[in-house]
Amino acid sequence: MIPNPKIVDMLPSEGFEARQEVRLLFRDDMGGVPASAGGGTVNMNADWFRRELQREARGAVVHELVHVVQEYGRGLRGRRGTRVPGWITEGIPDYIRWFLYEPQTRGAEITRRNLDGARHDASYRVSANFLDWLVREHDKDFVRKLNTAAREGRYSEDLWKELTGKSVEELGEAWKSAHAERLASP
Repeated sequence: MIPNPKIVDMLPSEGFEARQEVRLLFRDDMGGVPASAGGGTVNMNADWFRRELQREARGAVVHELVHVVQEYGRGLRGRRGTRVPGWITEGIPDYIRWFLYEPQTRGAEITRRNLDGARHDASYRVSANFLDWLVREHDKDFVRKLNTAAREGRYSEDLWKELTGKSVEELGEAWKSAHAERLASP
């Protein structure tokens, strides 16, 4: 299978060429893990996919294909020695999944029920929501820029100030406050 060109187009960077082939494997030995990606292979838990075919399965494949396109191999520990946080590595695929591929599901929504425990760096859906807020409030190309820095080994905490003028903690507080304000409105 050739990687989805739409995903490749969402995460470009200078000189980057996406893999030309990706293998999708259904497996019976994954325990409770629904899916994983490594190199050019997406592993899918056959039992989980059978159960989730009408719900989560397609979106899970999109998430894993984003990991294939991310290609953080050399960027996991950047030149500055800063490791790309897992919440970014997982938040970007969930941002693409929940906000660009299947927004109608509202799968990464912040509600009154989950607001108190919501943290920008919680990973997956919640971090995807934070990234969506950054795209809407600060820079429509924010996710692309963040992904490029991670892929190229340039990720550091300073990147947030460079891209937005604020630290990631300040942005996280503003994001949570925006949701609190929205949810307090009638």
